[in-house]
Amino acid sequence: WIIWCTISNTASYLRLWALSLAHAQLSEVFWEKTVVEVGLESKSAVMLFVTISAWSCFTFGVLMGMESLSAFLHALRLHWVEFMNKFYH
Repeated sequence: WIIWCTISNTASYLRLWALSLAHAQLSEVFWEKTVVEVGLESKSAVMLFVTISAWSCFTFGVLMGMESLSAFLHALRLHWVEFMNKFYH
């Protein structure tokens, strides 16, 4: 029982770490593609502001999408494992 709980908790934290790592990498790719390649090469303050704003929106959108998916999957797993085991054997 204790080993199962330890493995389950470790897997849960590894899932959170993997999502964090994926978000950091996607944010870096968005930064390179928007701000560095478009904003800094244009040498315009307005364009730099627009690209940083776009990067912020893309990054926030990806973060919210990934966290929403993570929360949904976690709730689905809890429902399936915890709730269903009480009533269906």
